[in-house]
Amino acid sequence: MEDEEIEMLIRQKMLEMQKELLKKNKAGKTEKKNPWSIIKPYLTTDGMEMLLKAKAQYPKVASVVVKELARLIQLGKMREKLNAEDIYGIFFYLGYPIRVETKIVIKRKGKVKSISDLLREDHD
Repeated sequence: MEDEEIEMLIRQKMLEMQKELLKKNKAGKTEKKNPWSIIKPYLTTDGMEMLLKAKAQYPKVASVVVKELARLIQLGKMREKLNAEDIYGIFFYLGYPIRVETKIVIKRKGKVKSISDLLREDHD
């Protein structure tokens, strides 16, 4: 008789634990993380800068790319960090090249000057 009571108590406890686990799983599924917070650890510093430039230039495309990258991270398909070249390549492949500010600098006699400064000096 005691064995049956013990078994009954164990079954009840197991059912309670299963119900709690189901509640936690349902609550976890309803919570959606922000895609930006998911991909942030997977971006290098320059990768984040490039993604922010892309967002400024192509906001709708950038949000779709971020959501897709977050999905790939959650599926475990992406493990390495993305740098600026990777982000630029993604947008370029999609037909949205990111415009970046470029500077040409020249080192001469231990001094670093931009090409515009050199041209001004030579012209004067």
